[in-house]
Amino acid sequence: MNHDRENPYGVDGYDATTYGDSFAEVYDQWYEGLDDADFLEFIVGSLSDEPARVLELGVGTGRLVAQWLSLRPKLGDTIVGVDSSVAMLQIAQEKNFPASVSFVQGDFSEQLPTGPFDVVFIGYNTLFNLPDTDALLSCLSLVSQRLSPTGIFHIDAVMPMPDEVGDNVTVRTMTTSEVVLSISSHNADEQRITGQFVQFIHGGQTRLRPWSVRYWTPQQLDTHASTHGLTLLSRHGDGSGAQFTNSSPRHVS
Repeated sequence: MNHDRENPYGVDGYDATTYGDSFAEVYDQWYEGLDDADFLEFIVGSLSDEPARVLELGVGTGRLVAQWLSLRPKLGDTIVGVDSSVAMLQIAQEKNFPASVSFVQGDFSEQLPTGPFDVVFIGYNTLFNLPDTDALLSCLSLVSQRLSPTGIFHIDAVMPMPDEVGDNVTVRTMTTSEVVLSISSHNADEQRITGQFVQFIHGGQTRLRPWSVRYWTPQQLDTHASTHGLTLLSRHGDGSGAQFTNSSPRHVS
């Protein structure tokens, strides 16, 4: 990966740890209601009752690991989670997961545990936190090398809508003591969205929580994946098997 050019994330000062370090303290509170439980239900529904070797990319605070364990509580799956943010992983490690769950700090486009894994998965749009095509190709290459001969890579990704192009400011939450604004800029030509959550707390400091997404269309993703021996098995509009169309807000592939 060549980082000697302009910042690949599109934001000055932003790097692989910025998102996690900025959101760690509020992540579980802000995203506990994220409507993506169907993603894990889809994955575990395809597995046998034999213990599986599982790798999650961008594990964060372990939100999806907790859901996984609730769906397969006594099957003895070995789960490894990778994340670049020490702050995120500290929260995950405080959750007292069983010994079969472990965490590795690192950029999942640069290094992954040895494997092999029966399942590699990456949750809600986390794949597009990677900064550019070089990083995506590197990630796909690593995943391909770590999968068992029958292993499957599961991706949950958002489809940006055309009406979201340009600059946008919305209110995320508002109470008598706190206001959180969402400010974003969507460059459709570069397929990049950058943004900030600006948090105003009564009597407290203003907090900035930056993020950057470099997204790919499903067709681009398939093309990149195929160069590393990964073949599309299925694609749906959600984890419940809804038909994927051009107007689907997300895809599970």
